[in-house]
Amino acid sequence: MGDTYAVAIEGLSGLRSFDKIPENIRLAAQRAVNKTTQRAVPLSAREMERQVMFPRGYLSGQGNRLSVTKKASGNDLEGRVTGRDRPTSLARFIRGGARPGDRGVTVEVKPGVARFMPSAFVMKLRNQNLGLAVRTRNGRPPSMGAKQIGPNLYLLYGPSVDQVFVDVRNAVRGDLETLLEREFERLLDLNL
Repeated sequence: MGDTYAVAIEGLSGLRSFDKIPENIRLAAQRAVNKTTQRAVPLSAREMERQVMFPRGYLSGQGNRLSVTKKASGNDLEGRVTGRDRPTSLARFIRGGARPGDRGVTVEVKPGVARFMPSAFVMKLRNQNLGLAVRTRNGRPPSMGAKQIGPNLYLLYGPSVDQVFVDVRNAVRGDLETLLEREFERLLDLNL
């Protein structure tokens, strides 16, 4: 699983245990963390799509490639967003509607930067998905992320969701810290 990143609420660390925190403060903190964690998914996904041409809905759609994997509860005020750590098939970045058997395809991983790959071809995989493959003459993988599926035959992969999320976390940190602080204060003012 990918790395986990934390945002801390300062001022609560002086308390020795959660038993000493008034219930309304603990509940406000729990709800604020959960709302911020939930908001982190679409905010991060938009920023990630600015850096990598993930297909629309790929990050936060049904596949849960970027999702909330832990909510704050009880005495555990930690929320967690996790990105899938498996590499993303380079076939997801093909431009121009290539079909199985097509040779020489254009991929666009970084928005606005398309690259023609003359020796790459599209192939149908056992699971009925499409893959982008390349044959090598020397038997060596064409890149570090390539996966061998036959003699001199490799599937090509781009960055994992987690790799991109690691880079994006700093870009969204300020907005999320502000949201967390405002939500915590708002909930305290409501005096739940």
